[in-house]
Amino acid sequence: MAAHRDPPGHRASLWNFAPAFVVMATFFSAYAVFVHTSFLQAIPGTAQLGDKITLSNYLKYFTSEVELRILRETIWISAKIMVLAFLLGYPVAYIIVRAQSNWLRNLLLASIVMTFLSGSVTRAYAWLVLLGNSGVINTLLIKLSAIAKPVQLVYNEVGVFVALLHFVLPFFVLTMMGPLKNVNRAYEEAAINLGASRVQTFLRVTLPLSLPGIVAASSLAFAMALSAFIFPLVLGGGRVRMVANSIYDHIFTSFDFPFAAATACIFLVISLSFVRAFTALQNVAMRHLYPKSA
Repeated sequence: MAAHRDPPGHRASLWNFAPAFVVMATFFSAYAVFVHTSFLQAIPGTAQLGDKITLSNYLKYFTSEVELRILRETIWISAKIMVLAFLLGYPVAYIIVRAQSNWLRNLLLASIVMTFLSGSVTRAYAWLVLLGNSGVINTLLIKLSAIAKPVQLVYNEVGVFVALLHFVLPFFVLTMMGPLKNVNRAYEEAAINLGASRVQTFLRVTLPLSLPGIVAASSLAFAMALSAFIFPLVLGGGRVRMVANSIYDHIFTSFDFPFAAATACIFLVISLSFVRAFTALQNVAMRHLYPKSA
């Protein structure tokens, strides 16, 4: 009996995926090394690692009130960023998609795109200049006699929150524009013809139909805020620490690579859990809006 052979086209198609497999294997090998390191233990006074497998780093993390507090604050700040990104970003995306005026649409799009022309570090230091005690905002408020002395807007959560929201908001708007474009205007016109006001049409037709897009854009905003590093570092001044900053300190200040690896692994699992929750929520919204016909 002749041996079964794959057709040449099938073998060629597998080779086409080889570069992708190499890239994915490289990334996953880095994660594998990180996971392996998290089960080791640092030798005190050195940057060397022991060869004994242990769970002590994970136990240390879950029994550390400082680390758990940083995790709670990171999730809380990210959740607030997500909510405010929705409240500010949804109307902007709606105006861009539905605006009759080309100049207004182009102005808003240009304002959003311009934010991508500067890096995170540049934006962080720009906000430091704007929000500082001698910055533009405090100077203007003092000249207008609105305040008697500068308000502390940096080296606290306020500065981190403002800068991080400015960073996340354009991503939310651009992600939200696609789902809003896909909302069929015929449904809105039908609702208006049946006597619904524009507010009722928006609340009962447009908003529900764009719900899957809201979930997708919100999950992106939450994930980006969750992994923030440079904004808490520059505008937090060491007083506002998020998980990424904690991992950095464990590596470059304490030289405790195993504990940093364990922190990163725990944070990765938590982040993936949130992503999975958002995905499940999006699937529920899709099933509710577009039920399969029997």
